[in-house]
Amino acid sequence: MRWIAGCLLLLVAGCGADAGAGQARLEAFTILGSSVRLVNVAPVELGTAEAQELQRTLERAENSKPDKVRAALSFAPPPDRRGFAFVVPGCAEDGAKLIVEHGTLTADLTGGENVNCAQANYFLTVFSVDRASIPPTPTLLTTPR
Repeated sequence: MRWIAGCLLLLVAGCGADAGAGQARLEAFTILGSSVRLVNVAPVELGTAEAQELQRTLERAENSKPDKVRAALSFAPPPDRRGFAFVVPGCAEDGAKLIVEHGTLTADLTGGENVNCAQANYFLTVFSVDRASIPPTPTLLTTPR
């Protein structure tokens, strides 16, 4: 969905390698578990000091898939793309999309409808997005507005 006049640009990740310019791609999606240490973990741009701190935070949270987490956070996008990681609370979702709106990037989980959870699960989502389609310093949010 793209509204030029209204300045809304929705980039749905996971649409395949033939996606157009600016298209976001879901590069990694990993369930982390339900540790309270995962509450309010800030999203980060890959390749930064903040991304290294995110990896240490996830290691301290003792997630069940440390190798997948390390691999996801080690993703190096090509020069024309940038990578972003989000830890998002959910339940039984099986995918995610990246929402880009007014220079703000937000991860939104998809799938897992009609599932009742007693406790939140957390998911690590890693996206790449065309460098030219976002501002140099986008605002990163954990949950959609």
